[in-house]
Amino acid sequence: MSFQDFSLSKKLYVTFIAIMAGCFIASGVVFMQGRAAKGALDEHRQAEEMTASLGVALQSMLEEAVNHRGYLLFHSESTYKATFDNREKLVKAIDQARVDAKGYPDILKLLDDVKIAADNFHNNLVVPQLAAAKAGKPISDVLQIKGNAQSSELDDFRAAGEKVKTVLHDLTDRQREIQSDAHDNLQLALFGGSVVAGGMAVLLIWLLARSIVTPITGMTNAMTRLAEGDHGVDVPAVDRGDEVGQMAKAVLVFKEAAIEKQRLTGETEALRMRSEAEQQAAQAAKQQEADEIAFAVAELAEGLSALANGNVAHRLNKPFVERLDKLRVNFNDSLSNLQAALQTVGTNAHAINAGAAEIRASADDLAKRTEQQAASVEETAAALEQVTRTVKDSARRAEEVGQLVNSTRTGAERSGAVVRNAVAAMTEIEKSSGEIGNIIGVIEDIAFQTNLLALNAGVEAARAGEAGKGFAVVAQEVRALAERSANAAKEIKVLISVSSGHVGTGVSLVGETGRELEQIVGAVQQISANIDAIVTASREQSIGLSEINVAVTAMDNGTQQNAAMVEQQTAASHTLASEADGLMALLRQFNLGQNSSTTQAVTGAMRSGVQQRVAPARSSEPAPVVMAKASGRGSSGAAAAVKQEWSEF
Repeated sequence: MSFQDFSLSKKLYVTFIAIMAGCFIASGVVFMQGRAAKGALDEHRQAEEMTASLGVALQSMLEEAVNHRGYLLFHSESTYKATFDNREKLVKAIDQARVDAKGYPDILKLLDDVKIAADNFHNNLVVPQLAAAKAGKPISDVLQIKGNAQSSELDDFRAAGEKVKTVLHDLTDRQREIQSDAHDNLQLALFGGSVVAGGMAVLLIWLLARSIVTPITGMTNAMTRLAEGDHGVDVPAVDRGDEVGQMAKAVLVFKEAAIEKQRLTGETEALRMRSEAEQQAAQAAKQQEADEIAFAVAELAEGLSALANGNVAHRLNKPFVERLDKLRVNFNDSLSNLQAALQTVGTNAHAINAGAAEIRASADDLAKRTEQQAASVEETAAALEQVTRTVKDSARRAEEVGQLVNSTRTGAERSGAVVRNAVAAMTEIEKSSGEIGNIIGVIEDIAFQTNLLALNAGVEAARAGEAGKGFAVVAQEVRALAERSANAAKEIKVLISVSSGHVGTGVSLVGETGRELEQIVGAVQQISANIDAIVTASREQSIGLSEINVAVTAMDNGTQQNAAMVEQQTAASHTLASEADGLMALLRQFNLGQNSSTTQAVTGAMRSGVQQRVAPARSSEPAPVVMAKASGRGSSGAAAAVKQEWSEF
């Protein structure tokens, strides 16, 4: 199976997969180079972090030595603390450098040497000298403690640090070169991958266009020529197995169909000529049939026109062709039945009009009496409703008075409670005044004792001579203060005595007020009970009147409904009479043939009968109604005969 036999979707899939494979390969190469560059960058960053940690350790060691000498010279606590702080910074920096140096055993060994040198300097020199200085030994004795070892231990530390720095610088340089090479390789991989992927894409697209676009272009040209009528054109790509081949096979089918269409066109032309001859013969037969139908339609139109003008005596006497003559017979029979029915309707309309006149007269009289009765009941209901509204308003006002009395009683009760609370408060104030008097007595005693102490202090100050002059002045001021306190206490005592008298008077007055308020509360309670009884009686009267009002309103509604029904009956009787007159007017529009004169006579009699019955209005005599009923029974036989004829129609 060749590539051309693949479907277009498979070709696109293959092309896309090939392009994606090239992109994946290029991406894999770029990823590997990028990973190598990232590893080199991480190692370079690790070396820089180790270098930074080592720098912190060296700086901390130097600051520890400086702070150590500073404390020995100046004995500053901040310098002493800074010495040990720098020691902790040094230890942390070396530990961090060891963490960063994992995977580098030679650097770890050098860091161990640096740690040992720093420990020797701190433990063998710094700690003993600082302890001696703390103990207060002279500086000369302190410096004698391993004084010769200080320089050698610092030199050992510096030498170990320089070794580590040298190794780290070499490592950093190597990592920088590795990183530069990895970066160059990454750029080369990116460029090479892009070129390879782009070349593959261009090649595959060119192959795809050659296998799809070129055959489709040839097929388009073939279809254009075929559409122009060139049935000898060759359709390309018919032997292909993809969608292009299927399109070519479809175009080939179109070509064969066009050839077949050209053959069928000649046959169709011959059939058309034969069909035209047959149509001409059929058209002549249809013309004759149309003439016969036109004659029948014209006669029926003339008969319907006469019927529309009210002439039910018109008949179709000219016969039609055999197959249409039944229409003429049925039309004549229908007019005969309609003529008989209209005559019967006229007779019945006369009876209906007579009865309607009697009903209308009676209904008018009943409507007037019902309207008068409804007006009387409505006035009674309105008056009773006004009385009910007045009683309800009185009951409502009595309830409002009761509420006001209750509010007054509640206020009086609250006032009594307030007065009782005021009496209790006055009593408490009186007790508090007594207690304040006791306190003032204590203050007077304290002032007296303070005065005695001040006198004793003055005597002792006089005995002391010159040394006690200042104390004598203080004693004098204390004595003066004690005298002022005693005087103030006496004045307050006098004021409290006066206030106690006023409080007693207030207590008695408030008590009398409370008793008066209790009497007022009792009177208000009695008034409230009486008002409640009045409110209850008014409410019961209002309820009774409301029930009476409801009953009268129901009577009014019933009367109004009766009046409305009577008005409806009156309107119905007038409508019935009007409809009967309208029916007779319609009957007068028809020409009933031989019986037309009889119909006119009946109509005149109907008019005179109606006028005679309307004249004695409001008489309510049953004789006309009986006559109307008798007329209705007399015409029932003719109505039955007409009904049978209409059922046949």
